[in-house]
Amino acid sequence: MRWKTLAAAAAALATAPALIAGSAQAAPRAVLELFTSPFCSSCPPADALFTKLAQQPDLITLVMPVDSFDRPGRKDTLSKPVFTDRQAAYAERRNSDVLYTPQAMINGAAEAQGSDAREIRDGIAQTMNVISVPVEAKAEGKHINLSVGGAGSANAKSGAITVLPFMKDHTVPMRGGRSLHYANLVRDIIPVDTWSGVPIKARLLAQDFAQYDGIVVLLQAGTAERPGAIIGATRISFADRPKT
Repeated sequence: MRWKTLAAAAAALATAPALIAGSAQAAPRAVLELFTSPFCSSCPPADALFTKLAQQPDLITLVMPVDSFDRPGRKDTLSKPVFTDRQAAYAERRNSDVLYTPQAMINGAAEAQGSDAREIRDGIAQTMNVISVPVEAKAEGKHINLSVGGAGSANAKSGAITVLPFMKDHTVPMRGGRSLHYANLVRDIIPVDTWSGVPIKARLLAQDFAQYDGIVVLLQAGTAERPGAIIGATRISFADRPKT
């Protein structure tokens, strides 16, 4: 995709209708995950597109640098094996042995070229009814309280709850005076609990996430090791957390 088309392509994604959860709070229209690497020559357009998509409040975007390109003497300090494992787990569920960057996963149920806004838009349309379980997170004093609703109309009746802490904006200096900018850079994937289709609550210690800008909470069909469709999601920014 040409760089000059990114703004128009990102704007086109904003035209789809938003999903509304069963609670008073709107669910995200989609959760978009980008598997990327600074050593991938095709990734900068995808990184830029996801920076634009991150500005849309009804989308949850998550950027995960994989370590597939790391070599002796060439290490991406932001990459983590857990991100590569997650990408591989998605491929296994799709019965695919192909891993590539930049790859986007849409609602854990469709994949697209990470720099192709049209493919991402189509993936959102294909998975519009996947996110259907209310998920809430609220920072209260020394804790972050999580609440996940019942299965309701969700096809999946069991799943895994995970927390993904992120940095809202992160710039990486590169050679030749260049730099890479990531929006919503994920720093870990933390299993919280399993879900059996009935409402469940969990409590996290706020201090465990003090170094991050916020967290995303995902409810996914399958397991933490073999994630499937994202059937519930929310995020909170710690800039809004009450002072203690």
